[in-house]
Order: sequence, then structure tokens, then C-alpha cells
Amino acid sequence: MNIVNGKVEELVDPTGIIEGQRFEFLLTVKLDEEDELYNENGTGLRILYSVKDDQRKMLTYQFYELATEIPFDVEWDEEEQAAAEQYCLAHFPEM
Repeated sequence: MNIVNGKVEELVDPTGIIEGQRFEFLLTVKLDEEDELYNENGTGLRILYSVKDDQRKMLTYQFYELATEIPFDVEWDEEEQAAAEQYCLAHFPEM
């Protein structure tokens, strides 16, 4: 898995119920055609992080088809997870 590009956005809780901050990363990934996550319409990866007391924690992730945003029901392997986490931590907004 190769992360081609991505963007991050802070998600604001208008109710104030959620403690800390939430950040959503939307990544575009490039995969080999043999990979089970490969999709000819492109593959995206959505990752949700929580930040509380300067502690960052990944809450959820979801692979999806870029063209339709339809999610894939698959789990990632350790290598894919490590690459995604490394990218997110390197591109986290200043706090």
C-alpha cells in the first residue's frame, strides 16, 4: 500500500458531548492489482483520531471506493496499519 495523498480535518462536536478533539484523515492509496483492497475506481482510506490530553488514539478506519465512497468490509494487515499511522502522525495538525 502506497499513500498517494491525503487531507486532514478537525471534526467539531456542536453538542459538546465528546471530550477532546476528533480528526478525520482521508487518504488516497495505491495498491497492487493482486491486493484484495484494489479497486479499479480507486481506493480511499478514512481514519478517525481522538486527541485528549495530548494523547492521540486511532478510533476507526474504513477503506472505500473513491468514485462512489462505498465502504469495503475488510481488515488491514499490520504493514498497512503501520504505514497509515505513520502518515497520519507525520501530517497531524499543530495543536
